[in-house]
Amino acid sequence: MLNHLTKLLFIFLVGLMLAACHKAPILDNELALKLLAKSPSLRGYAVNIVMNNPYAHGENGSGWTCNNKKTLIDAAVVTCEEAERSGVYLTFTNEGKQLLVGKPWGDDTLKNARVVAVSQAVQSIQSIEMSDKSHAVVHYTSAYEKHTAFSNAQLKKVIPLNIPKTAQKSFTLVDDQWVIDE
Repeated sequence: MLNHLTKLLFIFLVGLMLAACHKAPILDNELALKLLAKSPSLRGYAVNIVMNNPYAHGENGSGWTCNNKKTLIDAAVVTCEEAERSGVYLTFTNEGKQLLVGKPWGDDTLKNARVVAVSQAVQSIQSIEMSDKSHAVVHYTSAYEKHTAFSNAQLKKVIPLNIPKTAQKSFTLVDDQWVIDE
């Protein structure tokens, strides 16, 4: 009986030591930069596109055809398929999938997707203000860095590249992991 109690006490003490040794990661510039780079809201300027056009063909077909999406096809971000009377369908290539924001939505008649038209990158962390042990505000600079194939002439005029802008995000420690409050 004593031997059994000794083993249980040993296991309990080892568990306590492991729990005491495990600390939440410190929110430093490197970790903040890594988390900000993964943030969907900081991927860039996104636009909606229609993925299928059931009205491209048929008796009174109206709408775009694969010819209208030639710049996207040439940029290898989508493939286009014409399906006789049932319309025109865009499918994202692997490169195009990297520019998707969320998942496409809709139904078989009309499907839409949100894509990054102008990519953005976090340039640097300016400061980290800890309000308590589990909350922080990170001040950083970011800039739009490149127009993707989904950008258009109007966006290229309106959104200049490589001009730093400052912003901030709140971070919270949840289950020993820092997360961005989106």
